[in-house]
Parts: sequence; C-alpha cells; structure tokens
Amino acid sequence: MSTIASPPREPVANNNPLECVVASYATSRLQSDAVNALRKQSSNLPGDLGNSVLRHSDEQTLTALVAVKDAISHFESPPENLQDWGVVASSRYLGRTAFAQALNKFAVDGPWNVSVQVVPNRSLHSPASMVGLALGCHGPCVGVGGGLDGEPDAWLTATSLLDQHRLPGIWLIFSGWEPDEQINLDGVPTNDACCTSLAIALQPSTSQSGVAKLRIVYDPNEVVPLAVPAKETAMRRFENFVAGGMNGQTMTAMLGGGLRVEMNWSPAVTSTIPMVSPAAPGQKRAA
Repeated sequence: MSTIASPPREPVANNNPLECVVASYATSRLQSDAVNALRKQSSNLPGDLGNSVLRHSDEQTLTALVAVKDAISHFESPPENLQDWGVVASSRYLGRTAFAQALNKFAVDGPWNVSVQVVPNRSLHSPASMVGLALGCHGPCVGVGGGLDGEPDAWLTATSLLDQHRLPGIWLIFSGWEPDEQINLDGVPTNDACCTSLAIALQPSTSQSGVAKLRIVYDPNEVVPLAVPAKETAMRRFENFVAGGMNGQTMTAMLGGGLRVEMNWSPAVTSTIPMVSPAAPGQKRAA
C-alpha cells in the first residue's frame, strides 16, 4: 500500500528561512526494566513530580525526561529559568501497549475496570505536557506525529513556534522504541526493545551560545517526497551520523514539500543531530 506525498507547503513569509540555534542536546536509550525503574526515582528526574505521577507515565515520556535532564547539564550558558519555553514532542506509537490492555479489560469487564490514567498519560500530547510540567514551562506544549514519519513535522513546528511567538527557547523531543515494540492481542510485548529519546534545546538565532546554527528554507524547485523511515528512530540516525564522521560539516536534508533544513556546526562539535535523509523521487511509502 502506498500514498502520494502531501502537496507542497506554502512558502515561509517573505521567503525568509526559519533560523535558530541548537543550544544543547542529549540522548537516552533504556531497556524496559530500566525505564520501569524510573517510576520510583522521581527525585532523579526533572521537576521531581512524584513517584505516584511517574507510575502512570508512558515509557517514552520517562525516557524523554532522562534525555532532557542530561541536555540541561550540557548547556554552555544555562538559562536562568525555562518558564517561557515551549515543548514539541514527536513520539512513535506512544501508549500502544497500555491502550491494547485497556481495551481488552473494557471488553471483558466493562468501563469500571479501565484506569482513567490511560488517556492523560498515554496520548500524543503526554510527553510534551509532562516535560513542560517538570521544567515549569508556560509556553506551547505540543505533541506532533505519533507514527513513523512525524519527525519532519516536529522540526517545522518547533522552529515555526520559535519564530512566530518570540519564545526564548523550545525543547524538541523525539522518542520511540528500537526495534519497534511488538505486542500480542492482549497488549503484552513479544520482543526485546529499547526505549530511545533525543532532546534538543533550540533558541533564537540571536542567541550567543550554542553548538550549531539551524535553518529551514522553502524551495519550490525542490519538492521532494519523503520516504517514511519505518525502521530507524531518531536515536538510530543520531548514532549513524556520529559513526559516519560528519563532525564539523554542514548537514542538509529535505523535510518534504520543498522544505530544506540546513545545519552548520561549530568547529568544537564532535557529533551531529539526526534529520531525515533526502528521499528518492516517487511515492511516499505508508507504514
């Protein structure tokens, strides 16, 4: 099954690129047991939200909190507070296991046996909302994507919010299972997988500190369809770029619909952040 790529997006106002600074980033990869152990380690995570809150959080949310904690420690010049920052999170099939189990309980025992915590903690908005609560962010908190090809929309959403709302910063977070978590009809995982997360702190291009400059440009002459990265998470692409020796180089990738993203790295940077590689012309493959 295949679908045609979405039509070209409208050009950015005045055809000016969206520009920002990558102020910090960090990654995390945890096995299921390690993720679940975090539910009793609230004091080690941003915000210390309490073990009773983390008990109901999705695994991708917990892994994102770990990545954000590490990214905060990597700032060259840490912000005094994150009150006016926003959060954009792109997850992959978040809550699939929990919802499968809840639906089975509903079918057997009715609604009274289904936890009310599933919807607020296992939905698309949940990682962004939880990170926002943990950091005390009052800016926009948005969940983007949810499937296998949400990363490009997350890049565009984060940079657009940063540009249009004059925010001091945006947390851009990617999360997913690697390999993709498989479940049976009862919602029980049937394979070993790691939960991964990549947290990137973006700030306006006027910021004096950062590890890279980022631009998103609209080019109507480069309307290239985007292939769905069905097997690679953002974390895996991160490692591939590190292994490929891309340090210090300018990185370019197509986001689809004529949108091109460019990253110029500072000489001191020894690794790069993943973006979707350009796709060959043709149709967009469905997951």
